[in-house]
Amino acid sequence: MNNEQEFIFSDDLYNAFETIFAGGDFSDCTIEIIELVYYKKLNRNSLLDTLRKYKIKNISDIKKELLSLLISYINIILQDNIITDDELRNLKILKLYFRVKEGDFYKKCYKEVEDILHQQFELLYFDNRISPKEEDYGLRLQELFDLSYDQFDKFKEKEIKKALSRGANITELSTAIFPKI
Repeated sequence: MNNEQEFIFSDDLYNAFETIFAGGDFSDCTIEIIELVYYKKLNRNSLLDTLRKYKIKNISDIKKELLSLLISYINIILQDNIITDDELRNLKILKLYFRVKEGDFYKKCYKEVEDILHQQFELLYFDNRISPKEEDYGLRLQELFDLSYDQFDKFKEKEIKKALSRGANITELSTAIFPKI
């Protein structure tokens, strides 16, 4: 690891950020941060220099926009319905750089998280059962957004109720939640 790069991302992150850069509607500061990631120049100093350039005193001042950037990345991650260890690691590193804490997605981007999870749960519960592989995928979804078990279960509950109304056996749905009926 060289002195300029504090963390090393996997290559799929750079491809994703090329897509985000081409289609995103972000402020000039965030665009420059996207470029730092894409050109493999993101490190603590380059991030601080970018914030100073745009007279941003604290990264928390642009946290909502950075969360939107991460949601764009999460949407790309979810396109293939697989969440790899590298993708989780990349996201974890970005969260460290952007100082994203547990609960930030839930508090600041609730509707976006709800929409994404609703789509994912529709796919998971369409056959009225959850396999061990799908259970693992669900746990990775929870990790993407740093949700507590209660928060995640709240998002899942609606789809579980739908599956039950379609005749699903509750024991085949999930070991993590049993909704209050």
